Amino acid sequence: MKPLFPLLLAVLLTGCQVDPYTHAPARGATDWYQTGFEDATAGAKAKNDETLAANFNNKKVDRQAYLRGYSSGQNKICRSDLLYAWGLAGKIFPAGCDDVKDAPLLRQQWQKGMDEGASASRLNG
Repeated sequence: MKPLFPLLLAVLLTGCQVDPYTHAPARGATDWYQTGFEDATAGAKAKNDETLAANFNNKKVDRQAYLRGYSSGQNKICRSDLLYAWGLAGKIFPAGCDDVKDAPLLRQQWQKGMDEGASASRLNG
């Protein structure tokens, strides 16, 4: 009986595994506005429809919603005070901010933060 117990336990436990695909999002459930917002706030460039369709396995890309979300994300992240802080922290300049109206000024503020952050770390090191 004892030698059978580990085998029986193993057989029972294999029936308890979770199928990773049972909770996959339904097709067409992509929130394109949120996707655009997240891309912008992550500092990424706007993606084209082909890339979005492949990434989300969804051929029905709502380009307008994506771009509205992306624009909203740019408005949140592409600010001189925030980019100055990013520079201080040593973070790279977000590529999505290269496309906004004040991009040269924003890059200047970011660079100022980078320079000050690098100078402070040399003084402390």
